[in-house]
Amino acid sequence: MAGTVTLTAHNQGGNIRSLVYTATADAAAATFPDTDLPKIEGRLLDLVTNPGAVAPQDNYDVTVEDQHGHDVLEGVGANRDTANTEKVAIVYSGTSLHPTVDEADTLTLKIGGNNVNSAVTVIQIYYALGG
Repeated sequence: MAGTVTLTAHNQGGNIRSLVYTATADAAAATFPDTDLPKIEGRLLDLVTNPGAVAPQDNYDVTVEDQHGHDVLEGVGANRDTANTEKVAIVYSGTSLHPTVDEADTLTLKIGGNNVNSAVTVIQIYYALGG
C-alpha cells in the first residue's frame, strides 16, 4: 500500500486556526508522500506531532517547505519522538518571533527519517491570521 498524507481537518474559525494531517507510511518502503498544503496566511504558531499505534522511527522529521525550499517551520520539526505527543512553538532560532506565510506561498509538507513500514503520525500546525 502506498503511503498517504491526508488533511483530516482545517479549522478555519476565529483568529487561531489549524491544519490537521494524518500520515501513513508506505507499507513496503516506509516513505511518506510530499503533500501540498492549502493556501494559508498569517503567523505560524505551533507544531504538534502525535505518533500512532505503529509509530514512525524515533527522531523522524517534519518540514514545511515553501516554493524556494526553505523550511518555514524553522527546523522545529526535527527529531520528533516515536512514543510521545510533542508540541513546539514555531519561532525563529534564538527569538520568540513567529515566522509568517502568505497565501501566495506554495507550501509542501514533508516527512522524513522514517524506516517503519505503515507508520502513522498525526501532524497539527497552528497559525494565526494577520502578520
